[in-house]
Formats: sequence, structure tokens, C-alpha cells
Amino acid sequence: DDTKTKMTTKGRPIRLTAAFLPLLLGPALLSPPPPVAALNIAVTGTNSGIGLSAATKLVSQGHTVYHACRTAESAAAAASSAGGGIPMACDLSDLSSVRTFAAELEERCGTDGGLDVLCLNAGVSPSRKAPAPKLTKEGLEETVGVNHVGHFLLAQLVRPLLERGNGGARRVVVTASSVHDPASPGGTVRGDPATGATLGDLSGFGADIREGAGGATMADGATDFDGAKAYNDSKLCNILFAREAHKRWGGGGGISVRAFNPGLITATGLFRNARADNPVSTAIFGFVASRLAGFSVPVEVGGDRLAYMATASEEEVPSGSYLSAAEATSRSVTRAEGFDAATISEEARDDGLAAMLWERSAQVVARL
Repeated sequence: DDTKTKMTTKGRPIRLTAAFLPLLLGPALLSPPPPVAALNIAVTGTNSGIGLSAATKLVSQGHTVYHACRTAESAAAAASSAGGGIPMACDLSDLSSVRTFAAELEERCGTDGGLDVLCLNAGVSPSRKAPAPKLTKEGLEETVGVNHVGHFLLAQLVRPLLERGNGGARRVVVTASSVHDPASPGGTVRGDPATGATLGDLSGFGADIREGAGGATMADGATDFDGAKAYNDSKLCNILFAREAHKRWGGGGGISVRAFNPGLITATGLFRNARADNPVSTAIFGFVASRLAGFSVPVEVGGDRLAYMATASEEEVPSGSYLSAAEATSRSVTRAEGFDAATISEEARDDGLAAMLWERSAQVVARL
């Protein structure tokens, strides 16, 4: 039966009731982890992918989730799909929308314990075949504009709310990627170093591409647009932002800043343009990656990793951490399971570049 356990000693069966198990195994092995106090958590991009998966888990754990999505309609759909939360419009490609969202978030939770966690999760990935970039409302290249600049402004505006959060977290979580490193699998397209992430001297960062043809379309000043490199560059920006924010905001009871790699997840909207560019080859790659080789993880694993990063204690995931699974096939979610500190690229470790990107980003959002 389920209340007794059979054991043997010298060939004679003995029966122990479940009450004796803690004496044999130790109470720590049987005790569930302590519950996480309910937190106010804002997450960008909860309408699909790992954002929706994470929001669903966070709501089920009793947290209040603010769904920051491109439109009010998509935010309402996200809240419905996640089982709860507060839908709010936040279009990261429109800095006026980001400012409106931050002001409305202040009204909603400024007097209700502040904000405990801000998850900078939303992202776009352009077509590799695009001859020219899509633009944000302000005329920036969309990929870096959404994935970094919009999030940079949001974090700056929401910082006072985080500082007033009474849940004890005061936390920023950045969804990054291993492709920030050109040496990583997937960090280049078919091994072409020209597609790997590098920001150079940032001579093209924040350029208003509407001002005329022939100017820079890439952050490093290149005039020829490369969609794959633009995405990789944006992920490098994410890592550099997290490192610099940790230096400026972290420690001493300040705001904790942590970043993570959710893993390769071919089933999310980030592969939408890839599927449109090459539907057959992308379908074959997705099948092999997820079903045969196993190096594409399910959306739910990425969502669980985001939820873990949002709720894990400072002792478990200190400010300044960058976490990733050691193996691409790993389904680990917590540090105890192997989702642990990982090495970032040489360029991502450049303190001077991180500071320069911060200052340039501040100048861009102040100008627009």
C-alpha cells in the first residue's frame, strides 16, 4: 500500500510506515521548497512563446503579472490565456508607447507595493532575406530598437517603481541568448564570421535611418543590412546592458539584475520570419532539432526558466549572473538541476563597451 514501505534485512521482510521515512532519508529530501511570496511582476511579450508560458506559471503560483504586449488586444488575449493578470499595451517599437506604459504602471501598482520584478523578455527577429531593415516609429533599425533600446528606456522609467517594491525582490530579468557569442553554436550563419555579433565602435547605433539612403543600418556602422547579425547584435546589447545595469544599480540593497539564455526554441514566434523565408528547410531543421537531436527545447522549458529567473532568491541567483544550460539538450530549469552560470563572449565582457552602450542608449532615448 502507499503508507508502508517493504524492506528486507537478512532475508526477512520488515514493514516501515511512512512516518519513519524522514529518519531514513532526512527531512530535506521530503520537504517541498518554501513558497515564494506573491510578487508584482511585469513581463514584456507575454502574448506568445516563453513569455506566455512563464506568465501562465507565475499566475498559477499566485503572483500578479502585468502583461506588457504590443497592443491592448494582444495583452488581453495573453491575460486570458495565462489564466489571469493585468493586460497593458507596451509597443517597444514606439518609445511614446513605452513611456505611456510606464506611467500607467505607476498608477496601477505605485500605491500597491510597487513593482517587484521587471522581465525584459519581448523580442523580434528579422528576415535573413530582407534587403533593408524594418524601422521603429522613431526610425531606428527595428531589431536593436525593440530588443534593446525600447527595453533600455522601459527599465530606466520603471526603476523608481522597483526601488519602492515591498516584496523584497527589486529585480530586473533580461532574456538574452547564447547567439550573442559568435563562437557559440548558432552564433553565426553557416560559420560566416560576418554574421556574428559585434558592435564595433557603435558608429551606427541609434541612427535615424529615415534621414537618407546610404547611411548605417547596423549598430557597428555597416551600411548593408544583415538580419541575422542584427538579431545577434541585439542579444549582445542585452548582455552588455545587464552587466552595466548590475554595476550601476546592483548591490547594497539596490536592484538585482540577472540575464539568462532560454535555449534554442524553434516553436516560438522568433522563427516566424525564418519559416516564411525557407518553410521546408526550417520545418526540417525544427523536426531534427526538437524530435531527433533534442537541442531545441520545448517552449515550456524556456518559460519555466524565465519564471525561475523572476522568482529565484538573490542568494540563489546573485545580481550580475548570466545563466544557461551546460548542454543544449538539457531540460534543466534551476541551478540545482544544472541551469547554471555560463561564460559570456569576449566582447560581452568589455567593460568599456558596456559603459559606452549605456551612454549612447541614454542619449538616443533622450533625443527621441
